[in-house]
Amino acid sequence: MFNVILFTDTAEFATKTRGYGTHRLASHIRHNGYSCIVIDFASVIDYNTYKEILDLTVGPETLMVGYATNWMPFRLPGEEPHTMEPGRNGRRKSDAEQFDQLENSRYKGTLVTAFAHGDADVWMEYPKSLNPKLKLVLGGNKINMYLDSKLTDHFIMGYAETMTIDLLDSLSGKGKKRLFNRIIDHDHKAQAPVWDFRESKTTYTEYDFITPQEALSLEIGRGCRFKCTYCPYPLIGMKNVEDYLKYENVLREELLDNYNRWGTTRYYFMDDTFNDTVEKLQMVLNVTRSLPFKISFWCYLRVDLLAIHPEMIPMLKEMGLAQCYFGIETFHDKAGRAIGKGMNAKRKKETLKKCKECWGDSVSIQSGFIVGLPFESSDSIAETAAYLREPDCPIDIGWIFPLNIANGDHPITNHMYLSEFDRNYKEHGYRFDGEGNFLEWSKTDDTDIDSFKTAEAVAGKNDVTVSKRIYKGDFYKASLNHPILSNRELTMSMTDQEYMDLINSIDQSELFYETVMEQYFKPLMNKLRENNKHV
Repeated sequence: MFNVILFTDTAEFATKTRGYGTHRLASHIRHNGYSCIVIDFASVIDYNTYKEILDLTVGPETLMVGYATNWMPFRLPGEEPHTMEPGRNGRRKSDAEQFDQLENSRYKGTLVTAFAHGDADVWMEYPKSLNPKLKLVLGGNKINMYLDSKLTDHFIMGYAETMTIDLLDSLSGKGKKRLFNRIIDHDHKAQAPVWDFRESKTTYTEYDFITPQEALSLEIGRGCRFKCTYCPYPLIGMKNVEDYLKYENVLREELLDNYNRWGTTRYYFMDDTFNDTVEKLQMVLNVTRSLPFKISFWCYLRVDLLAIHPEMIPMLKEMGLAQCYFGIETFHDKAGRAIGKGMNAKRKKETLKKCKECWGDSVSIQSGFIVGLPFESSDSIAETAAYLREPDCPIDIGWIFPLNIANGDHPITNHMYLSEFDRNYKEHGYRFDGEGNFLEWSKTDDTDIDSFKTAEAVAGKNDVTVSKRIYKGDFYKASLNHPILSNRELTMSMTDQEYMDLINSIDQSELFYETVMEQYFKPLMNKLRENNKHV
């Protein structure tokens, strides 16, 4: 039995990808002396499985059962899940599409769909039937969309490390008794001086059943020193990012431990800006050089920093860069200045070319471009699409999508991180017409993109013309239990046609289900049942 049970889902549907934030929180909970288990892949958990998991993990000592909202569908409380993805989770398949797949397949009636429909009460009653004193808690970046969950005792907003320990210490008697608001947000940036991120590690346990083909997520630094106007992340504009950068020995120990225990060599580095300083990259390079194995990784990069510090380009290749996402957003100089990315387009393109020349086809370069920024017309977007179509364009996979602004005056934003555009949209020339309008902005700036609907149409028209080069070493697909697909080195050696023939022969949704059942749920349930025989 455990003090804390946390449920989460895959960060990318139909792939064996762990919900990093939940495992980061679980590591911190265990570090503070509480037992904690994470239950992954909630989109596979039906009600009977859910009940048995709780039967085997909840006891008199259980203090909390938590549910991560990060990967649940986008919705407004009291309404059916919306068909529009607000762009809060990066450039992933829309939550609406994910939801439709769940509803129209064997996944119907899972923990995820229960929450999505607002029908989770019967699910949340069950833990309380086993231990009426435990607390039901929702966390993650979509809690504002699930505030209609009546049986939830607390919602924890933001980075939850310190606030969760405050709650657990009060419930357990380890700390003084405290009265908590239903929405807990007193340290939503987790910056109270009771812990040091630089010394933290995200650890996995024998209950996680990590396999070598998985890519694990890892933070090297937390926070971003830039402050882009469209970005809602809470830790932007930080001038003291060095105070939230892991110590070199801590990072090395974390990578070594994952390799020695699970055989892990693939990572998603989740830093908001991985290449924010040369000194940071040099530290990471020192670590990778000292390891008795090679890692490969995906990360977020800023192209302007590579232009200013070109020495970073070969450093990234040497340390194991395999996939990267550049948030370029626009090649329109005036629009770039309006969002805090003012380097001119010519220099950005020259730097991208240098990256491709250095990295070759071993690194997949991905980037996104926003339609609806101030001052940029549809003609400019068409020019960007034409660039992305060029045979020698260094960007392998480009996406063109509409600008998402949340109406900062809408009640749902009260417990939601907001960008500068969200908070002060009027100052930037945007408006929201009609009562209750949350996402459909309008603007007048002498361009032909005057509304969200227009931006959506322009984005759709141009995005379909942009070819997406096949990347045969995709970490997401390699996470699945398939004799060829999971062998990233083998798929990288295939021709494009051979790889596409392989992909087209696989039902990825079914393979995901088979993978997590065989490699995760079956061994997990057996281990929990065996543990309970000895209680």
